[in-house]
Amino acid sequence: MGSMPRKAVSVKIALALAVLAGAAALAWAQAGGSFEHVEVTGAWVRPAPAGDNSAVYFTITNHGAADVVLVAAETDAARMAEIHETVMEVAMVDGRLVQNMQMHHVDSLVVPAGESVSLKPGGLHLMLLGLTRDLEIGQSITVRISAADGGVLELVVPVSQGEPGEGHDDHAHAHAGHGH
Repeated sequence: MGSMPRKAVSVKIALALAVLAGAAALAWAQAGGSFEHVEVTGAWVRPAPAGDNSAVYFTITNHGAADVVLVAAETDAARMAEIHETVMEVAMVDGRLVQNMQMHHVDSLVVPAGESVSLKPGGLHLMLLGLTRDLEIGQSITVRISAADGGVLELVVPVSQGEPGEGHDDHAHAHAGHGH
């Protein structure tokens, strides 16, 4: 039996370490150019058992000259993925002011040119509905985010209790799919 070339082994080890370190190790635009100038940092997903729901969080920065409009998401780790926003609703009930946190589906999310949008607990997030498997700390999932112009951003997102800490390679850059 032959041995693997040293370079191939090194690449596989480096990729495995990136995932284990809680890195958002991969982000690629597979179609279209909408993600060519996009950077994703701090990506993580909450641990949860199969059948439950979870949420993906990250900061997306648009270094380009045009807005990027996120319209859909999908993952093999859940039956459905949707962009949600948590908002505080205030109402009068029996003469009392009542506050209640509610999640609402968001049809699209604009990342303005030259700006960042943070998806974080208590605000915008990518909701994973009906997990198809357990999400355990140390694992990762792949999430595909679609833009209005057909561009697709693929992220490898670590399962974690919180944003990857300092010292981790938590940067993920998107690259345009040229000629695919």
